[in-house]
Amino acid sequence: RFAPAKPTTCVLTKLDEAVLLSKLAAGDMYPGGEQLKIGAIDPAVHRLLPLILRRFRKRFPKTRLDVRIFDSSEILRALERGEYDVGIMRPPSNGNVIRYRPLVSDRFVAVIPKQSPLASRSNLVLSDFIGHDVFTLDRFELSSFKSLHDQIIETGIVPDPGIRVSNTTAALALVAAGLGITFLPEWIEGIVGNDVVLRPVEDLGQEISIGIAWRADNPMPGILPFVEYAELVARPS
Repeated sequence: RFAPAKPTTCVLTKLDEAVLLSKLAAGDMYPGGEQLKIGAIDPAVHRLLPLILRRFRKRFPKTRLDVRIFDSSEILRALERGEYDVGIMRPPSNGNVIRYRPLVSDRFVAVIPKQSPLASRSNLVLSDFIGHDVFTLDRFELSSFKSLHDQIIETGIVPDPGIRVSNTTAALALVAAGLGITFLPEWIEGIVGNDVVLRPVEDLGQEISIGIAWRADNPMPGILPFVEYAELVARPS
């Protein structure tokens, strides 16, 4: 999980940043007045993106920033077409021309309506959800969600065929309305309302990562320092 840096970590980060800036200057890759186009998925907005942007803009104030929030598959297409320079996204399925570095990972947690009898339990395993109304996020293009769905089926849980949802916030709305239980990455703890409780599931080991991607042959000077700052921000303390 991401946590604020401790003083010793801050010192190391500043040293790493100084090394980065020296390398950039030596390689004539110092960002100037160009425009850097950044695509990011919604989870990054709640965690990584503000920290990266703050640090990058403080060091390179002349670089113009164009930031758009959209889906990983759209970000990947925009990077491949050269329409965007960097993306903060889920791991790409096609890495032929795209470089990708993972930044942070989340475990999946159970997202439970507050009125559910399971909401009062602190220790849960997947078999505890058998017989309860459960639905899954329809994001099977991402291997983590596909593995999660397969494990749920193997446990004997039957997802509700009457609910189909592919968006995290929509899934949260369904849970808050009391329509069922689902399983989502733990980053959502920062946006859930009072009608929902989150519980770890002991035998649910899937994780899903967020990383930074860019096209290897893109000559934009701001890309590599943005990538390096993203890695500095995500570094565990």
